[in-house]
Amino acid sequence: MNQNFKIRVVDSPDANASFCMQHLWEEIQNRYGFQAPNPMDIQDFLPPIGKFFLAENLETNEVMGSAAYSKFSDTQCELDAVYVFPKFRKNNVAKSLLIELEKQARIDFYSSMILRAGAPQPEALAFYKNFGFKEIPAFGKWVSDPTAICFEKKIT
Repeated sequence: MNQNFKIRVVDSPDANASFCMQHLWEEIQNRYGFQAPNPMDIQDFLPPIGKFFLAENLETNEVMGSAAYSKFSDTQCELDAVYVFPKFRKNNVAKSLLIELEKQARIDFYSSMILRAGAPQPEALAFYKNFGFKEIPAFGKWVSDPTAICFEKKIT
């Protein structure tokens, strides 16, 4: 895959990571039709709790997208903060981020990755299915969320 970006692991609070999470939250609110303070905190995705990856343009260092996971259990991590800025979509940014995140999850001894999405995110639903995620019952804090569509991918 010839790409014009690099994937970088974030291991401390980072302006580009915060920028991605803010834009993701704005898009979530627009798609789901609500307004609320952003519940995402970079600390939830930093070691030892999780991992946060950024895609950045090789020439300009412009942030293109993000993906992260946090520990859900001893064997599962929860995928979150997956966002690609609209002008960079359809350039394999999300796929590259998830490939790197999955490699890291294996290194961290997770056997599966779980996530929550929803009907207002049709592109994400298709992407996750194409990436090998299978639909599962709602889990954790998503059990009482009627909009939740949850997935799991075995990574062992």
